[in-house]
Amino acid sequence: MRSFAQERPTGGLRCHSGFDSESNQLLTRRSLLRWGVGVITSSVVVTRAPCAWASSPNRPSTSRASREEAVKQMPLGSLQKQTRDRIERIVLDPTIYRRLPVSVVACDPQLYLFLIRYPEVVVNMWQLMGVTKANIKRTGAYEYDAADGAGTVSRVELVYGTRDQHLFLAEGYYDGPLLPRRVTGRCVLLLTSAYLKNEKQQTLVSTRLDMFLQFDKMGTEIVARTLHPLMGRTIDTNFAESAKFISQISHVSVSNGPGMQRLVARLDKIEPQVRIRFAQITTSINQRAELEQIGVGSSDRAGRMSDRNVPLRSERATQRK
Repeated sequence: MRSFAQERPTGGLRCHSGFDSESNQLLTRRSLLRWGVGVITSSVVVTRAPCAWASSPNRPSTSRASREEAVKQMPLGSLQKQTRDRIERIVLDPTIYRRLPVSVVACDPQLYLFLIRYPEVVVNMWQLMGVTKANIKRTGAYEYDAADGAGTVSRVELVYGTRDQHLFLAEGYYDGPLLPRRVTGRCVLLLTSAYLKNEKQQTLVSTRLDMFLQFDKMGTEIVARTLHPLMGRTIDTNFAESAKFISQISHVSVSNGPGMQRLVARLDKIEPQVRIRFAQITTSINQRAELEQIGVGSSDRAGRMSDRNVPLRSERATQRK
């Protein structure tokens, strides 16, 4: 989102029979990030950032200035004291901080917000494709347990969410072949989003992710020596690939409504009410696209995005000090 991203053809989901080989190759890399980062989405390749981020080069940053800016932007004053204290202990003394490159995706905003808040939908789709061993089990309205199938286990909570900001808090451990012993730690993720239209009047969603990782002292030296040099580029890549997949979901919802509904019916690892809501959103996207093809319904574009402005129940709850 800064100047508009040039869209590239994606691999092309085929909802009636799964995904084609190009999409499978795109998604065979692990798309869930360590410590719950795979919860989040969004991107097509961009050359620079939009809106308020236009002055920043679109490259990752680990600078102190970026970290302090991210902390200032967090809605800490809206959180309960206990939650605020937990987050501050991490973001003021992280083992690793990274601001990922700004990402842009052509995506229906309502679908985008839904998949951020219910990442188990995307993971279940990957499971049907046979491209991930990851698993997410929802334990509450805004909490879930996540395991990537390769040694990382996390408990993730969405502590604050609006259309423009989502704040995640995760705790967990890594116990796998890359390190000689189990390493425990915590993670805070700040996802900042913006929305705009391109020349074709498509909605583009811009996202920037700030990640704060804090490992317990016993694991800090190991991580710094063994993983830190490799971690940054891997995180950037996984974030971008996850975003491309969400863009494909939005595209297929427009172009192949019946096929998308067949795929929705096969999702067997999510709660029934989540599957129903996903079916409603993707059906609505397809119906709007059909109406727009015949020149009907464009005046209602503001109304169709009303869900973006409804605060999460967790946001309202966390405003109690």
